[in-house]
Amino acid sequence: MYQKNTIPNISIAVGMMALHASSASAAIIYLPGQEIPIPTTFEGVSVNLETGAVTNALAGAPGADVNFVLGGRGITNDADETASAPTFQPVRSGTGNTDPIVELTFGTVVGPTSVTGNDFGGSSTHFATFTSGTQGYIGFEVVLADTTVSYGWLLTTLQDDNTPGVIHSWAYENSGAAITVGAIPEPSHSLLSIFGLAALALRRRR
Repeated sequence: MYQKNTIPNISIAVGMMALHASSASAAIIYLPGQEIPIPTTFEGVSVNLETGAVTNALAGAPGADVNFVLGGRGITNDADETASAPTFQPVRSGTGNTDPIVELTFGTVVGPTSVTGNDFGGSSTHFATFTSGTQGYIGFEVVLADTTVSYGWLLTTLQDDNTPGVIHSWAYENSGAAITVGAIPEPSHSLLSIFGLAALALRRRR
């Protein structure tokens, strides 16, 4: 059985409240401040980008999208061994499913015209563009639970020297529209998220 992260996380609450507030219209869903360690093990960490759930199980977890292993030296979309097709495709240098993942710059557009693979695949050669130990952006497409193909970005620190990496934060556009790297929700969504988070905190104290 996989281990789900059940520790209350303010960042996840903020992101999910933004999702609730914007369910009737397109919105950027933002999960900041995650700071998820990428272990130096082969199992690594698998992440569900829609819910924020993580696991260190070798088989990943139902609904998981992306698996980071060996401190970030390897990245694969085989994060759910029960899935018949991957839900995550990173932006790559080519359309091959093992072509290097490309580090994107702030403001780059990620959308239907971005270059990705189309099947299960991984990358262990992405340090051609990423710098070990330095924060960098990964662009991606992800299939949400309602089958919407969405586009987003991940901010990570990847390591290739046998030290743990970190998944810092990510965001995606829930309507299937393109997103620019670094884009976060409009202030109105953030304010709604803060109110929702305060109510959640009060409820948990009772």
